[in-house]
Amino acid sequence: MAIGFGQALAGDGETRARRAATDAVRAAAPMEMSCRFSADGRAVIALRGELDLATVDRVVRYVSDVIDRHDGPVSADLHGVAFCDACGLGALIRIAAYAERAGRRLELLRPSRALTRIMRITGVDQLLLAPAQAG
Repeated sequence: MAIGFGQALAGDGETRARRAATDAVRAAAPMEMSCRFSADGRAVIALRGELDLATVDRVVRYVSDVIDRHDGPVSADLHGVAFCDACGLGALIRIAAYAERAGRRLELLRPSRALTRIMRITGVDQLLLAPAQAG
């Protein structure tokens, strides 16, 4: 059976409806970010939520801004990252490279179980985590 023009439109509408539902779910689970300064002058950024296509741009901007504004060491506490996709891993790599270009190393602390798993599967843990955390 050939697919007619009307049927293609119905499929497009279905895709749009699915995309809208996905966007609504993502909006309900945003990425929360905060920064505090430790006694030793380290900026500690806490991330909580999903690190994915919907949130990576905000996260990269936020962390880059902290790196730009703070002269001391910077750490990211990843304990609250409930989900991370390939875009999220790419963002972590971009952020680490940005910190290195700024003359600092971004230390990733306490990655969540979900994040540790995807980092190990992809081999990114060896690149981004301290040896004790990567192993």
